[in-house]
Amino acid sequence: MNRDSIKRLYSKGEKRFVATMINLINEGEITENDFSLKALYDGIGAPDLRKAKIIENRHITEKDVEITEALSTTAFPKITGALINKVVQQSYDLEYGIGDQLVTVIPSSVRDETVVGFSADMELKEVPEGMEYEEGSFGEKYHKIKNTKKGRIISLTEEMIKFDQTGQMVLQAKRVGEYAKSAREKIILNAVLELTSSGDLAAWRPAGTATTLYSNTSTDPYSDDTLDNLGSEALADETDLDTAMALFSKFTDENGIPIHVNPKVLLVGVSLRGVANKICYSGQAVEKTVPAGSKNIYTGTKVLATAFIDQELSTTAWFIGDPKKQFVYTEVFPLQVLQAKAGNSDEFKKDIIYSFKARLYGGAGAITNRYMVKGNA
Repeated sequence: MNRDSIKRLYSKGEKRFVATMINLINEGEITENDFSLKALYDGIGAPDLRKAKIIENRHITEKDVEITEALSTTAFPKITGALINKVVQQSYDLEYGIGDQLVTVIPSSVRDETVVGFSADMELKEVPEGMEYEEGSFGEKYHKIKNTKKGRIISLTEEMIKFDQTGQMVLQAKRVGEYAKSAREKIILNAVLELTSSGDLAAWRPAGTATTLYSNTSTDPYSDDTLDNLGSEALADETDLDTAMALFSKFTDENGIPIHVNPKVLLVGVSLRGVANKICYSGQAVEKTVPAGSKNIYTGTKVLATAFIDQELSTTAWFIGDPKKQFVYTEVFPLQVLQAKAGNSDEFKKDIIYSFKARLYGGAGAITNRYMVKGNA
């Protein structure tokens, strides 16, 4: 939109103008490619955005008041705010990430979330004729997950308006959106990959105590048994997945009853994505020693790849299982874009006209050790 089209639309009234512009932005009819800070500024009459901050030495007449009211500055921050919010949210949504496919999201309202479960005796028992059914007993258990807040400021300066540096503002907003997705991704993968195993940010904190998640003797404080969820096989063909399934076959619940794990996800580093795709997306077995035409039983297992594995663990590490049953993301609030109140100190110190803040608040962690196996340390 150019200055003249904005001016014509603005002449119909500021409230209608603001509503129309925000709707067009939110509906995608106006994008950052159609938008100019300078055109918007000129189109609404080039108001003095710092009029209220200038110390006046002259007498203010009634005419001055009328002019000031006519050149209201409420339209400018509302419309630019809508655009920045749209750009940040859109960049966040478009940025590649696999984190949300690995966790179950639950709402949270505290800094250190307690995820409560139950150690339950739910085994069905024989009921003699005429006798009452036996009620299962519940022993409370819980896991702790630390929530952290991430955020960044986006500033709109006088120069950006005067010199029409719309592209710089949009680029800054896009990067904030992309980095916000990366921050959420890092929080989730820190838990799934067990990048941290000590302190409040540990991947697994049963009963509030940091505990090693992947181990040949992984221990659960709510069970007297240990289990082996750490393999040593390099990923080459489906026989390596068979090795992981052999580990799953020995898993039981807190009462010693065997549990069934359906390996819905094969999680690998970028280096192993090609190998993983051949294993899971081929209709025939990949292993060379089996007869030609043999069916691949792992067809349908979803392959997810992330460079976090290559960079933080090793290029040979891989994971398999049902991650959504093992990991949760506790969300205090999702990505938000907020506008600073007028009159803050940065406006005076740095010639910042408006400031916007993008933030998110959440944490991730394991609530069990029974649904994922780490294939190679």
